[in-house]
Amino acid sequence: MLVLFAAAIIAAAVVAPPAGAWSQTYVSSANWGPGSSEVSKSGQITYNYVSFSNPYGGLPQMGTTLCNSAITSCYTWRWSNAGPITDERNISYGIAACKANPGNHYLVFVNYCATGNG
Repeated sequence: MLVLFAAAIIAAAVVAPPAGAWSQTYVSSANWGPGSSEVSKSGQITYNYVSFSNPYGGLPQMGTTLCNSAITSCYTWRWSNAGPITDERNISYGIAACKANPGNHYLVFVNYCATGNG
């Protein structure tokens, strides 16, 4: 019986998310024009995902970055015109951002921008 109890505790520890883990979808189902952007709440960040499509034509680009909380220092933007962007850079404390490229000639449909550290 003690062995089963210990096995259950070990299994729970392996499956449980880290203490303080969080996630946020900071944009959901939005049409964005050129240069539109949004930022997440602050926290420890280990990923930033952007999902989008181009139902209005062209090949509009979306980008993702991470910045310190004051937004005075950021990673370079990662741009894509081909669907989802998976950005797994991290920052000890800051914000995530997603943005429609200012040079886009078409609207882009943003399925979601999501971040967290889980």
